[in-house]
Amino acid sequence: MASFTESNNLATLDRQRQSLEAEALALVEELNSHGDPPVGVSGSLVDSEGFPLPNIDAYRVRSLRNRLAIIRTDHKTLMKKLEQALLVAADSSDKSSEEIRARLATKPKPKYDNVTGRWVVKNWDGTVAGIDNGENIMFDDIGKEDVDKLRMSALSLNGNNGAASRSALTLPTTTSTTTSAPVPFHAPPPPRAAIMVEPFAIFDEVAENSPASKAGLKNGDVVLKFGTVHFQNHDNLRAIATTVGEAAKSSMPITVDILRSGAQMRLSLRPQAWSGRGVLGCRVQLYNP
Repeated sequence: MASFTESNNLATLDRQRQSLEAEALALVEELNSHGDPPVGVSGSLVDSEGFPLPNIDAYRVRSLRNRLAIIRTDHKTLMKKLEQALLVAADSSDKSSEEIRARLATKPKPKYDNVTGRWVVKNWDGTVAGIDNGENIMFDDIGKEDVDKLRMSALSLNGNNGAASRSALTLPTTTSTTTSAPVPFHAPPPPRAAIMVEPFAIFDEVAENSPASKAGLKNGDVVLKFGTVHFQNHDNLRAIATTVGEAAKSSMPITVDILRSGAQMRLSLRPQAWSGRGVLGCRVQLYNP
């Protein structure tokens, strides 16, 4: 069991983390209330001709952005301290320090699985999240030609016995793991070339009872498409700000395609005034896996 001192240190660090995140949320919400569309965290404060944007307190925006940058730096430092504290606590608990490190490690970018036709993400133990029986497949094997061929060939051998029997079909893996866990099989997806989306942004700091929250968005949702905005035309997320501003003016919803725990979802987001700041009640930032 972790000592009282270790637990107290973890609680203190966690309170500091919550305080920083709450302040950052307030800053982002205020930044998203400046301008129409909002200038947000990184939007330009001048127009295409270099003149200051009207109805914007540029000094206030710069001050907020500067404080936000400091908070983000402090947050990174604090998270490292939390990680070390968790590792120390793990040494005196039943959970291994290796597992703690794995859970805290930065996750790789989602992959598209050609066999299931779905986006998948990596679990802390190296297996796959987002598909049935993903615990039996290693994330690093997704997309390997020999593994995909083996899985698809087994699917073909199963014949036309229905989706239920196809999804239950398994074969031993050919991965470098020491186990011979079974691999699930599903109906073949459309050709890879037909997939025209890639993750490019991520939602976080979704406020309770905000338009984003009411739309069903959650912290960590990865954006595949935001209205007509996608990974090739988002212009460093400026296109999202423009889309939000136009939708707020017209009171029209925005169709948002997201990736959550490996599963694709389509939500309807309606930017509008609410009790908090901005018209979304969340932060949208570049996705950096």
